Amino acid sequence: MTTVAPALPRIADFRALLDGTHEAQALEALRGAEGTGRPIGRGRFLDGLEGRPGCRVRPAKRGPKVKVAA
Repeated sequence: MTTVAPALPRIADFRALLDGTHEAQALEALRGAEGTGRPIGRGRFLDGLEGRPGCRVRPAKRGPKVKVAA
């Protein structure tokens, strides 16, 4: 058994959630993120994660790193 009260404000219809009535776009986003290992979410959420030391969640710029003259 579990307490669902904390999640009730965030999920309006638990029955639909448990029955598998999901939006196709959300499932597609989840499937796409499975292969990358990166979290999915809106900008504010990702910004909060990247604000933690040593945590990069967005893809880095591709290619060789630019050398800085000393």
